[in-house]
This record gives sequence, C-alpha cells and structure tokens, in this order.
Amino acid sequence: MDVTGDPTRKRLLDAGAALFAEKGFGGASVREICRAAGTSGNMIHHYFGDKQGLLDAVLEGYGAAVYDRSLLILDPPATSKEDFAARIRLLFVTTFDAGATVRLPLTVAIREQANLEALDRFQERFNDFLRDGQQQGWVRPEVQPELVSGFLLDRVNNQVHYAPWIQRRFGVDVLTDADYRRKWIDANVDLLLHGFVGT
Repeated sequence: MDVTGDPTRKRLLDAGAALFAEKGFGGASVREICRAAGTSGNMIHHYFGDKQGLLDAVLEGYGAAVYDRSLLILDPPATSKEDFAARIRLLFVTTFDAGATVRLPLTVAIREQANLEALDRFQERFNDFLRDGQQQGWVRPEVQPELVSGFLLDRVNNQVHYAPWIQRRFGVDVLTDADYRRKWIDANVDLLLHGFVGT
C-alpha cells in the first residue's frame, strides 16, 4: 500500500486501515492509531496532515492497488471474442487477487462509503471495453455495460470483504485457498459470459 518504502508511513497506513475497518473513521483516534503503529502522536500530522489525510491515503492506496492495476488488462482493445473472454477472466483474477492483498482498506472503503476516483476510472474503462465488445458482436446489444461492471465488482468485493465470515460459516479461506478461488472465478466468469439458463 505504501510505495515510498518509508516503514513509519507504512505502519501508520496499516494501523489506520485496521482501526478504521474495526471502528470506523469517527471511532478511531489519532492517539490510538499512532500507538498501534508504534510511533509518536505527531507522526500522522507529519506524514498526512491529519486523520482525514490518513484515511484519504489508505483509500488512495487501495484504489491504486486494485482498480488502477486492473485497468492495464483492458488496453489495448480485444482482438477477438476469445481474447475478449480471456480478458474478462483475467480481470476477475486480477481484481480478486489485488483485493485480497488489501482486504482491510476494502472494508474501510465499504464502511465509509468512499467515493474512489480509481473505481470511477475502472468502471468507465470497463464499460467502454464492454461497449467495444457490443460493437464487435461479442456482447448482446441489450446488455447494459454498467450492470455488468457492477456485477463483477459486487462479486469480487463481497467475496473478499466477507472472507472471514465465509471461513467461519463454510470452513473455506477464500483468500488463501487457490483451488477454491480458481473454481469461484471460473463459475463467476462462466455465469457472466454464458448465464445459467440452458438454450
């Protein structure tokens, strides 16, 4: 989440993400975050200006790690129906894997109902990718790209966000069980590309 390599800044980001996820922005104090990060009380101000600046940095790091990274899959445009389908699958894999590495910031984004610029860029580009697929005849004309991008994000984000509950309920660690993750991604990609009603 921290690209600067500064260990104190990273500890503050990690502690902030953990406490914001657990208690919410309003419930986590600057003192508590600094204590959890093993730093003095003024380090949030030094690195981020204030608690809001820390929250913004946590969310920005999350958006870059998940959505900006996944955008790379959508360029250049698909060259065939097979390439199009393969990119959709790779988008599921990449978005899931990236989200799994930053689960706590995802929880913060959901809890705080954050507006993420990286998410907006991702959805806009993915919608364009789907519209290009419609123009090529790979996507049915009546499909609404905005709903498809929402489906992908809902499925991936919920699977990652609710990973602890899924593990308690079903005994599956969705974040580390590679076989389960592969089956889950395959099933969701198949559902997205082919539906579930037979012809």
